[in-house]
Amino acid sequence: MAQDIRQKEEIMTVFLNQLLQNSLCATLLILAILLFRRLTGELSKLYVHLLWLITLLVLVLPPIPLGSLHTPRGLIAETELTFSQKNGTSQKTQAENATEAKAPGESPEAPVDKEAQDWANGLEDFLYRGQGIGTQSGIFGPGSTEMFLLLWAVGALLLLAINLAEWLRLKKRVAIAVRIRKDVWRTKQIDTPFVMPGMPSRIYIPQGLEQEEEQLEDILKHERRHIRNRDPWIKCFAVLVLILHWFNPFVWLAYRLMNRDMEMYCDECVLKGKSMVEKKHYAQTLLDFACKSRGFSPAVYFGESSTKKRIRHVLYTKRPHAAVSLLLLLLISGCGMSFLSIGEEMPVQVVVDTLREELLPKDSFHGAGVHWEEDSTESEEELWTEKTIVGTGHPGVETGLDEAAMSLMSETEQFALYSMQEGNAMAVKTPECLVYAEVPVISNYGIEPQILEQDFDNDGEPELAIITYVLHGTGISMRSLFMTDRAADSSWNIYQYRDQDYLDELTPHFDTQYGEESARLLFDGVPTGVTERVDPQELEQGFAYYAGSQIDFRFVEEKILFRSQLAGYSQINFSGTYVGHELDAQVRYQGEGEWQLTDIRYADAGITEVIETAIPLYLTSQTSEIVNEHYTVPGTKLSDFQEPGEEVTILSILYPTDELDSGEVEAYVTIRQDGEDSLQYLYVPLKKVPLDYGGSWWRIAGEISVER
Repeated sequence: MAQDIRQKEEIMTVFLNQLLQNSLCATLLILAILLFRRLTGELSKLYVHLLWLITLLVLVLPPIPLGSLHTPRGLIAETELTFSQKNGTSQKTQAENATEAKAPGESPEAPVDKEAQDWANGLEDFLYRGQGIGTQSGIFGPGSTEMFLLLWAVGALLLLAINLAEWLRLKKRVAIAVRIRKDVWRTKQIDTPFVMPGMPSRIYIPQGLEQEEEQLEDILKHERRHIRNRDPWIKCFAVLVLILHWFNPFVWLAYRLMNRDMEMYCDECVLKGKSMVEKKHYAQTLLDFACKSRGFSPAVYFGESSTKKRIRHVLYTKRPHAAVSLLLLLLISGCGMSFLSIGEEMPVQVVVDTLREELLPKDSFHGAGVHWEEDSTESEEELWTEKTIVGTGHPGVETGLDEAAMSLMSETEQFALYSMQEGNAMAVKTPECLVYAEVPVISNYGIEPQILEQDFDNDGEPELAIITYVLHGTGISMRSLFMTDRAADSSWNIYQYRDQDYLDELTPHFDTQYGEESARLLFDGVPTGVTERVDPQELEQGFAYYAGSQIDFRFVEEKILFRSQLAGYSQINFSGTYVGHELDAQVRYQGEGEWQLTDIRYADAGITEVIETAIPLYLTSQTSEIVNEHYTVPGTKLSDFQEPGEEVTILSILYPTDELDSGEVEAYVTIRQDGEDSLQYLYVPLKKVPLDYGGSWWRIAGEISVER
């Protein structure tokens, strides 16, 4: 029986040692791939995709012996006593110890730094263990094998259970799907197309998508390419490898980047030989079905994995010359051989002596230490949405731009905004120079930008604020804000108010309060707005309110106003639910690309829509035609306003935000009519009424009174 126990201990030791070897070797390969991704830039993702496949094999296969050939894998020697079974006593020979002893009368060596000496000794211990040689210190003490195996097994089983649960949940959601083509199934239980691995793999699309023929064709070509590339099964295999190496953060990083590169390579295959117009249409389809990462999901989702970077890759992918492509493939083949094979091992003492000579030179040194810098997880060119400064111009310096190719969009007293490259770039003419920015100014919806010239930062000089609307699609509607301003060094910059900047300011103001089967928004710690009914399963899967998918900027009386809608998301609801929560604020520009949100306040979208739409109509005597038909409670008829005007500006809307669950509220609206200096104040009674097609919305519930 004792022999059986020893055999089990040996098996556990061999397993853990091989697991650590594979993980360490794969980490070196992952770091090399990160560098490769940076160097290859916008080239085809075929090459990095092949490297990720090699990484998966390195993580699961033992090294293949190749005689006396030296490989990087050989530097990570096979370990036998990394996990000590009983003790860590030294197995060095007496002759080896004797060579380290000092001869009588030998002059003492120069003193060395103790920190460096200890580090070198530890390195020597590690290398000797790599050859099956114990040392006095030992890495892990008695019983460590069982402890580490238990810890690894708990983590692996937990992640396996999570993945199986996600698989079963996904299978349940598509159980009632209807087959509409040979390999395509339709269901209303999903919001994003995906491929489910199987024999054969199936493509699932959300209900209603079949009516969008052009989008559907783009999606089916993409998903069928995934199936031909065996990507669903590769992703399943990658999930199992990740579970096996859950303790290694570099493997998690590799899994995320592999999914991204897999999607980009699939996009390349679909768009090979296509025109720029077709590529732009495909990019719009990507944006329309953008979704959050599914993490462990076994399915391959169409709009998952860094949509912004995928769109850029779709539009700007470069195919290398045939000679360069051949060179890259040879390099990848050599990389695979190097990391999957092992040759003759270098004598460990040679390695130790060489490293000691480098770490501990004859002349002593002090204060030595080993410093590790955090490695960047990803180094890629920034997209314009991630930049603070999107364009720079210098007075007296020629830009080289062809002004004949510039199309005037709008101008003010001292500035002019131009569109370039069919709306894919813009240029701003300042009082001193021209500033070019590779930022789209017009989307395929044809919505033109808005501009406003004013001294926003009170420095005595005017700036030009620009609002564009190019980020939109199904579930996404985001306006972008830019400011053209002169910097301290006299250059002119176009600064962007990035989404991560204003969301960092906004997010601390709201949270989610949970009930038994409900959720409510907390604004500055106070329950606010209506209570939302939420499925218990969503509550268990991290339901919470988030901002970022619906962003609006607008100019009102020379001010920049901000509005963000809040939607509820969970790990099983990626499209979000929206009951009308909004946060409004004023944007203050402070100069040199610095921004601030002030006067942040809650608003209900239903109340905002009714007042901002109906009040201008009411004050311009269009009550009977439109307001009474669409914006009043059934049975309520408003009489025409007695002193109609032509222009109405709504300045503020106030009402008690903690009483909206009652379904009735009184709103106080401040307006300016026809540019007059005096303001008007309106009292508007509102009531929530059911809609014919389900749900409910706010309507005007009685006569509107006006005070001056």
